[in-house]
Amino acid sequence: MKIYITVFVLLIISVFGFTDGNAKRVNEYTCTPCGADCDADLYNSPGTCKHCHMPLVKKSTVVFKKVEPAQLCAFVTTHKKVILLDVRTKAEFEGTAEEKFGRLKNAINIPIQELEQRIAELSAYKNTEIVVYCSHSHRSPRASYLLNQLGFKKVTNMQGGMSVWKEQVKEKQCNQKLYIAQE
Repeated sequence: MKIYITVFVLLIISVFGFTDGNAKRVNEYTCTPCGADCDADLYNSPGTCKHCHMPLVKKSTVVFKKVEPAQLCAFVTTHKKVILLDVRTKAEFEGTAEEKFGRLKNAINIPIQELEQRIAELSAYKNTEIVVYCSHSHRSPRASYLLNQLGFKKVTNMQGGMSVWKEQVKEKQCNQKLYIAQE
């Protein structure tokens, strides 16, 4: 009888696989973060996201943190020497683009299209808190993921971007401390 139970257990393990709870996560894939709803979709093999057509990556490699715009002032206060990274275009950053959302004071502007080529400009900040943002949080998740892949350890994406900041962060003290309006 013991042999039948052993064979049965081995058969179950070989068919369904043995997992310690983490193995499944290691083999889950998601699209390269793009800020769309499909970022939450999971796949069981590599390929391309059927919604945004971004390459699928192992979910375990998407490790950046997230912060809401309304929480950013407290985040900056509790994390000294935070680097703010704006990955919008130069025109958006300077307020000369059609849509004007403002920007954060002392932010470094490196457009997402130039981030890999200009990564050396950030090399001194590999172990510093970096908050990445854009206008609607479509480019910043991708930039946050890229920074993680390039060895940056403390990366946080500002959810919703400057469009949400402009609408939700009304606290004058926070705005005076961090925000530069562009009209």
